[in-house]
Amino acid sequence: MSAVSRRSLLRLWPRVRPYRNGLYIALVALLLASVITLAFPLAVGFLLDAAFVHKDGALLNRIALGLLTLFAIQAVLNYIQTYWLSATGERAVAGLRRELFAKLLEMPPGFFADRRTGELTSRLTIDIGLVQGVMSHQLAEGLRQALALAGGVVMLFLMQWRLMLTVLGVVPIVIASGFFFGRRLRRMTTSVQDQVADATAVAEEAFSQIRVVQGFAQESHERDRYGTRIASVIRTALQRARSRGMFFGVLTFTAFGAVTAVMWQGGRLVLADRLTPGALVQFLLYTVTIAAAIGALTSFYAAYQEAIGAAERVFQLLETASPIADPPHPVPLPQPVRGEVEFRDVRFRYHLTGDHGPTLDHLSLHIRPGEVVALVGPSGAGKTTIASLLPRFWDVEGGGIFLDGIDVRQLALSELRRNIGTVPQEPTLFSGTVRDNIAYARPDATDDEVAAAARVANAHEFITRLPERYDTIVGERGVKLSGGQRQRIAIARAVLKNPTVLVLDEATSSLDNESERLVEAALERLLVGRTTLIIAHRLSTVQRADRLVVLDRGQIVEEGTHAELLRQGGVYARLFQMQWRDGEDITAALAAMAGS
Repeated sequence: MSAVSRRSLLRLWPRVRPYRNGLYIALVALLLASVITLAFPLAVGFLLDAAFVHKDGALLNRIALGLLTLFAIQAVLNYIQTYWLSATGERAVAGLRRELFAKLLEMPPGFFADRRTGELTSRLTIDIGLVQGVMSHQLAEGLRQALALAGGVVMLFLMQWRLMLTVLGVVPIVIASGFFFGRRLRRMTTSVQDQVADATAVAEEAFSQIRVVQGFAQESHERDRYGTRIASVIRTALQRARSRGMFFGVLTFTAFGAVTAVMWQGGRLVLADRLTPGALVQFLLYTVTIAAAIGALTSFYAAYQEAIGAAERVFQLLETASPIADPPHPVPLPQPVRGEVEFRDVRFRYHLTGDHGPTLDHLSLHIRPGEVVALVGPSGAGKTTIASLLPRFWDVEGGGIFLDGIDVRQLALSELRRNIGTVPQEPTLFSGTVRDNIAYARPDATDDEVAAAARVANAHEFITRLPERYDTIVGERGVKLSGGQRQRIAIARAVLKNPTVLVLDEATSSLDNESERLVEAALERLLVGRTTLIIAHRLSTVQRADRLVVLDRGQIVEEGTHAELLRQGGVYARLFQMQWRDGEDITAALAAMAGS
């Protein structure tokens, strides 16, 4: 067994250990069933000698009845070992699947930015599916055939050691073939899995952007992209099939060549009156058992190598350390949480290819409890980065961010994020019901609490007009609802969460007038009494804020109230005095000013 195989088995064992009693029951039943299997050739030999040598009908009847009894016992034992081994494997792999999913949920957004969703989905489905197949089904067959092989060899050795030497002659060939082809199969299987994950990622990307694909009439382009990935999968899979076919071909010829040699040698012993016909049949049956076991074990070995490759990929993800994690000894937030937020000399950059300057450069910002602060600036100024650093989706590279005087890196992530709510510009809903999406903020909320949150968000009225009211399925990402309806459900979710600090990415910039009016009214209620950080795009939002912070290239260039900034006559004042129609995007205006 290779070092990779041993390492994978050692890492799988902790997942199997909780169910080891079922495994022990299965192994005992398997051992007893294998003993009966090995007794069958002996019984057949005695039966033939009773008929042809001793011509004893009574003995023949007893042997036949004994065989039927053994087969009945073996059937029960096979059921026991199949059930318990399958149940153990299924439970262990289900635990592994849950563990991987939980691990992925803990990873920060930066981890997902570097990987395709299809690749991660492939780990959860295809890779773990290969491990599941081996542990739940093929492992039982592999153990059964291993016992049959070992028992057959022992029985042949005890009965006629010269014939045993003929059978053992194939062992070096089997071992060499398994070593050579096994490594090739594992390598090719890993390559196939990587390419399938790539193809899955292309498909998921096309499905998630189906309106763009169809809107630009690029169906043929996406078919070609997916077809290219699948063609690569087929090429590698065919190479694997050739290697697997050669592997099985060599071992089949070797195994049945040994059967032929035993038949030839045994026939000569019968001719020399040194062996009875029944004993020869016993030898032949044991030899066939050994040959069949070798063939089955080769199939299991190929599947096992594929599963090892899949397990390595799964454990690679499980062992990936998250850069964003709870501190060893979290500091509790003082109660009640006031919502004072402070950025002290914060430095941060996204580590992308190419030479990029810092996204935030020695930025300091203090937000008082209950204050509404709007961030204004051109695209790339750092507004969204500030909003992402506060709940620790990323960590600062220098300086610190403080909530009620405590560095957020000293807080448990769950406590930090429980006190921060977000209403994004493009809200994403889950595919469940309206109630499920609102209660996502607090799953134990009652129906009355959900409805109350919906009323605050101006969502209750339209929800009651839906076919199933709060039980209406919204579709994947809420596609069955309009943009304004999705936004109000997102606001209701934030209301139900009742966070101390609210991060608001301009929630009305892409809505029609009626939806904008309803969402604006809901936001007015939501902001009351909360520390709010707004990524501002529109003048109405800017005027609502207690203080404006103008960002440019990761630094604060102006700060004050709307009236104060107008009196200063700086960047914001020039922006305000520009001739732009009502509702014009501030970001676009700032960008225009920067280019002028």
